[in-house]
Amino acid sequence: MRHTRGWAMMRCDMTTAAISKLIESYLTELEGRHGFWRGMREQVPVYVFCDDSNDRMRLMAPVGELRELDPAVLQVLLQANYDRALDAKYALRGLEVWAVSVHPLATLAPDDFASFLEQVVKLVKNTGTTYASSDLVFLATGEEGGEEGGGGDAPGREGGSPEVDDEDRGERGE
Repeated sequence: MRHTRGWAMMRCDMTTAAISKLIESYLTELEGRHGFWRGMREQVPVYVFCDDSNDRMRLMAPVGELRELDPAVLQVLLQANYDRALDAKYALRGLEVWAVSVHPLATLAPDDFASFLEQVVKLVKNTGTTYASSDLVFLATGEEGGEEGGGGDAPGREGGSPEVDDEDRGERGE
């Protein structure tokens, strides 16, 4: 317990051991070892990494693989990271596109873990349509499709979504 301006505050640091107990209620087909797990959430494969010594937690889900580094695709993903992807973001590893959420482990609350997980899954499922990790979207004034705080299509989507091969999506039934 720590004291702040006369108030006693309980602080329970999140740990890899705590995540290992928590994760079972959110992922199915769970496998892995202490600090690294793979499971399924709404037919989306999700990877969870925890590292106590570096105070990091990372949730990741594969979105698909780019055929090439097309500037139009990268623009859509970066714009989505700015206005539609909240705590989960798009990331590249080579030509692989991932939905990722990273947070300090010690200050992670159980409710935040659930929210980050849902946002990663939603970002995967919304790739090619809204590119959003939640229903909340922040658009810069003058952007295509609306004013600040409004909705609208993802930028740069004239005539459809960017080309992202997603062999995993077929396995998820989408």
